[in-house]
Amino acid sequence: MASPPRPNVKPQHEDLGAAWAFLGILFAFKMATVVLIFWHMQTFETGMLLTATTWFWFPIAGLAVAGPLLFRYRLLRVRAKRERLRRAEWMLEPEETKVGRR
Repeated sequence: MASPPRPNVKPQHEDLGAAWAFLGILFAFKMATVVLIFWHMQTFETGMLLTATTWFWFPIAGLAVAGPLLFRYRLLRVRAKRERLRRAEWMLEPEETKVGRR
């Protein structure tokens, strides 16, 4: 006997991680296949066919990568602003820029 359906069940974090891993593997396999096809048949027609059939993958990958990069950029800007405000509040001299990371 089948169990009753569970209403309003949100996906677990592990499920989302598995979905992103699957999509990443799918994209990597697609790109590896494209590279192997072009490596085997290096003609203009092959390049045009591969471009026509894979162009839409690049904006998708760009959007997937842009999110974390934009978040990191904003995080660095907010931290720099917080440091400027802290220095202005306590009337501290600006430190020299340090080489390397903390």
